[in-house]
Amino acid sequence: MATIGLIMGIAAPFAAIVTPISGYLLDNWNDKNIILIGLLSNLVAVLCMPFIGILFLFSFVDFFRRIGTSATSSGTRARILEILPPKRQGEGLSIFTTSHNLGTAMMPPIGIWLLEIGNFNLVIIFSIALISLGMITTVLLNNPKDLAKSTRTAENNNPDLSFVNLRKSIRLKSWIPPLILLIMVISFFGSLTFIPLLSIERSIDNYYQFFTVYGLTVLTSRLIVGRLSDRYGREPILIPCILLCSLAMIVLAFSYSLLSLLITAVLFGIGWGSAFPTLLNFASDLSFENTTGQTMSIMSASFSIGTALGGLIVGLLTQYFTFQVSFLFLAFSLIGAMLILSIDYKKRMSSH
Repeated sequence: MATIGLIMGIAAPFAAIVTPISGYLLDNWNDKNIILIGLLSNLVAVLCMPFIGILFLFSFVDFFRRIGTSATSSGTRARILEILPPKRQGEGLSIFTTSHNLGTAMMPPIGIWLLEIGNFNLVIIFSIALISLGMITTVLLNNPKDLAKSTRTAENNNPDLSFVNLRKSIRLKSWIPPLILLIMVISFFGSLTFIPLLSIERSIDNYYQFFTVYGLTVLTSRLIVGRLSDRYGREPILIPCILLCSLAMIVLAFSYSLLSLLITAVLFGIGWGSAFPTLLNFASDLSFENTTGQTMSIMSASFSIGTALGGLIVGLLTQYFTFQVSFLFLAFSLIGAMLILSIDYKKRMSSH
């Protein structure tokens, strides 16, 4: 199990390297095709699962799956941002990203249930059906901006995929959202991975209620905060959200009861749950015109790397120190991210 976890952790950052290319293609080709290619990659990976017998093949399939997932998530977010009115992008993207939370909340218990009533092949069949449904739905996608996209494609039959060209299409300040996202993902997913072990070590019963409270908090807060970010701006929402996540880390570091664990869940639900879609909108706001796909792909890469590093960092710190030291370290990292964002926001306001 440890070896599998290590391989999955290694696959994530390597797969993230490819995402800027898929993002560039999103901006210069039909984004529907990129979404379909991503879904097809996942379908191939699922079909290969029953035949995997050695770890090397598992790492290769996981690498292939992660590339597909990144392409699909970047493509769908870029498409949503293209469709939404500029003044309602925060609200719209918040609703859209909520579907991800519903999926991550529903699919693990469904997968376990399918294993209990059948076997792994039943899980494979169910996964194939879901991906196929996604592909059919994608084929039916259409919006008025497809014509403009086709015009750009005709003008760029031979797109320059060189690193220099990719770098020039991104503003320097556009790296602030993926940097903040990376720090937040490392902190959130790193702590989330070890909550069961923390609870066992500190004799906290019924710790699984953390995930229920967190999920419910995200569903309620995200819909409200999306509208607020459209009205008051991204940074005024992000700064208190990051502060809440930092506070959640401090509470978690000193949690020895179910109540303190549930308080952490609420803080995470409001903080991380609201910050994620707001960061996506913030990145889109800072990007050049017609680079939404590349911007979303860079955010996906940051997310993927963060999930891989989170467990690794917390695991190493806990091994040599304690859970308390690990979570306090993450709290201070979040405060650093908040300071970076606050300084940038202050400079932006003073220049107006």
